[in-house]
Amino acid sequence: MVEAVRKGYWVILDELNLAPSEVLEALNRLLDDNRELHIVETQKVIKAHPRFRIFATQNPTEGYGGRKELSEAFKNRFVMIKVRDVPTEELKEILERKCGIPASRSSLMVKVMEDLQIYRSSGNLFSGKDSTITVRDLLKWAGRVNANC
Repeated sequence: MVEAVRKGYWVILDELNLAPSEVLEALNRLLDDNRELHIVETQKVIKAHPRFRIFATQNPTEGYGGRKELSEAFKNRFVMIKVRDVPTEELKEILERKCGIPASRSSLMVKVMEDLQIYRSSGNLFSGKDSTITVRDLLKWAGRVNANC
């Protein structure tokens, strides 16, 4: 991260709302008008290169274990883009084209995923942080069916 700040690289922080508080505090200063990174261990302050950018992703706090709600003040430092669920027909097409899964099987796999999500949201099935099936899980499943995925 320090090199990125100095040289103007772009950084992607995946699952930002899983980050420890210390990381969020450091980012807060980096994202404010000063654009400085304070390194606690060395007590150095690094001014961010003008081209330095941070992109971050996160999943909702509901239904995903361990995620914390970020403060509105912190979230306001980003341009928020909400990505909706992938439509069913597109999921089937991804499984067919990317993974070589036959249409009949891709339809069945997507149906299983949707059914499990419905059961989970209604509280009838599972509990805990590892209790939802995601598109990532669907692709892993497809990879078990066809190793080329």
